[in-house]
Amino acid sequence: IIAPLRREAGYVPAWVTQTLQGIMIPNFVLYIKKAPMMQAALAYIEELRDHHAPLLRAANMHELRLAFETRNMILSAEMKLRASLMRTESRCSHFRLDYPDLDDENWRAWINIYQDADGKMQLEKQAFDAWPT
Repeated sequence: IIAPLRREAGYVPAWVTQTLQGIMIPNFVLYIKKAPMMQAALAYIEELRDHHAPLLRAANMHELRLAFETRNMILSAEMKLRASLMRTESRCSHFRLDYPDLDDENWRAWINIYQDADGKMQLEKQAFDAWPT
């Protein structure tokens, strides 16, 4: 938990957060989605997750908190992108240029995200009517 405090070299949380914002904020990722752009953004997010987040450093307890917040933001961005890529339709605030129509036949469903036994992110579709009313 305190490893970033002991690290002398690495990345400050502010730099990683700014990089993450630069990846996620463009309209083609956040608001008007298209698969190639989301896949490119996901590749950058995976780079941050695998090569930058493990090297976050903190000079004090405040920066340690920021380091953990930054890791959580990277995880949230990855979940958002993977779920957005999985949902091949447009619904409510999720608008895809490559799938502009509502598709109740295939996508009247939730996307559940969980971590499997190996620690890998998994996504599954669950029909709305699978929940008792």
